[in-house]
Amino acid sequence: MPPPYTPPYRPPFYGPPKRSGKGKGCALGCLGLFVVMFLLPMLSRGIHDLLASESDGSRSGSGGTTPRAASCPDRIARAIPAGDGAELVKAFRTENKQITLCRTSGGGLYYYGEFSDQREPGIAMPAQETTGGFEARNDPYSYRIDGDTVTVYQDGKRIGRESLIPEPSPS
Repeated sequence: MPPPYTPPYRPPFYGPPKRSGKGKGCALGCLGLFVVMFLLPMLSRGIHDLLASESDGSRSGSGGTTPRAASCPDRIARAIPAGDGAELVKAFRTENKQITLCRTSGGGLYYYGEFSDQREPGIAMPAQETTGGFEARNDPYSYRIDGDTVTVYQDGKRIGRESLIPEPSPS
C-alpha cells in the first residue's frame, strides 16, 4: 500500500508591509534636512550679526549711533592717490596674499594687493565694483573678486585663482 498523500509545504503568505501614514517620512526628512542645512545657519548668522552690532555700538535708532566705516590702514592709504581719510571697503586674505579695497573721500575705489609677509611692496590700482564683486587692472594683469574667489588674468588669459577669506581688521 502506498503511503498516504501529503501535500507539499506552503509557507504562509505575508503581504507587503502596511504603510504608516501617507508618505510623510520622506517629506519630514527632507524638511528636517532643509532646516538643519539652511535655516539654522542663517538664523545663527543673523543672531551673531545682531549681537556684534549691539556690542560695537553700531545700532541706529534712539540712543544709537550711526555706523561709520572703518578707516583704510594708514600704510595703504598712503599708497593710494588722495588716500588721506580713505575708508576700508573690504579686505581679504589668501594663503599668502592680502587684498584690501579702500574708497577715497572723493569716491575713488582702490585695490591694494600684497604678500601677507610683506616681503615686497604692495601695489595699489584703481578698481570698480562689478555685479559679483570687484575688478582691478594693472595692465597686462587684471584681478577679479567674485564672491569668495579672486581670479588673476594676464592679457585676458586666466593665470591664477585663489579662495578668499574675509579679513575683518587688516593692518
